[in-house]
Amino acid sequence: MLKSFLDNFEPRSLFIFSILVLCAFGLVMVFSSSSVSAMENHADAYYFLRKQSIYLVIGLSAFGISSLLNIEKIEKNYKFFYFLGILLLLLILIPGISKTAGGASRWINLGIFSFQPIELSKYFLIIFISKHLIVKKEKIKNFKIGVLSPFILSIPYVFLLLYQPDFGNTVLLLSTVFLMIIIAGAKLKHLIIVFSFLLSSFILLILAAPYRMKRLLAFLNPYEDPQGSGYQIIQSFISFAKGQFFGVGLGNSSQKLFFLPQGHNDFIFAIIAEELGFIGCIFTIVLFSLLFYSAYKLIRKNKDQFSKYLISGILMITIMQVILNISVSIGLMPTKGVPLPLISYGGSSLIFTLGSLGLILGLDRRRKQ
Repeated sequence: MLKSFLDNFEPRSLFIFSILVLCAFGLVMVFSSSSVSAMENHADAYYFLRKQSIYLVIGLSAFGISSLLNIEKIEKNYKFFYFLGILLLLLILIPGISKTAGGASRWINLGIFSFQPIELSKYFLIIFISKHLIVKKEKIKNFKIGVLSPFILSIPYVFLLLYQPDFGNTVLLLSTVFLMIIIAGAKLKHLIIVFSFLLSSFILLILAAPYRMKRLLAFLNPYEDPQGSGYQIIQSFISFAKGQFFGVGLGNSSQKLFFLPQGHNDFIFAIIAEELGFIGCIFTIVLFSLLFYSAYKLIRKNKDQFSKYLISGILMITIMQVILNISVSIGLMPTKGVPLPLISYGGSSLIFTLGSLGLILGLDRRRKQ
């Protein structure tokens, strides 16, 4: 019945509608979760709302522009995007340009604006992998050429991410490449080999870094160190406990009163749970579900292989960010530092996510030409 109801709506319209509602909802929640912190630190309750509004205007502009891009030129210059993505990540290594925060160098400082290059570079890699899978389509059943080569070509991105360090986006990027290879039609036994290798590598990287191991232990038992490594997730649990079914009311969160760190960013879903309760959480998930469903319908309609791979890659990396963020908030995964797309505060994520979603419309427009 629900599918029949949704089928009454044109996928492009549903896609745009869900994006706009998510962005508007995000603005409301950024203000609600950040106003106290903004007043305390910047003497302006609207500080984060004002900046997020500017980011949103830029992001919607990027959405519109990317929907009009020449897809043929993007496909033709896929190697250029691959090297451009690496170059952006290399800029972080240059003193005076890079910006360090929280012990990680993930930002490029442009004076009036700082951004995380990985938020753009990851889409450049997806463009490259999409075309690479077409070029190697006849060899997809061959382990070295069809399956192993996309991961080998991802190594420069992985090394530069781990240098920052940014383990969360490393997992996100490699998982996306893996899922794209599944869609391309790789053999099951090859996929099992790659999955086993990736899982082993992730475990080794966790064991090799004490702070990652600390996060893992905090995830397994946050109450062992409630004032240290387990503090953030415990405060998130408290937000969910306070929210119950209907929430304490929009703007009435007590956890945002300096109890829950990153309440307007990585843990904004916990504030949604506290203020709007289970209803607010379901509302958020339904909006994302509409976005993903409409994007999936666009994939089904598209016969062009490059467009199908690229839309799938963008869709999967967005879905995984949503799953990772919500899973961290409810204690199903260790903290990753992955924002909730279109809702969390932050310019890099919002602008480049909207730009990538606009590209999906551009790919669908190519189908109609």
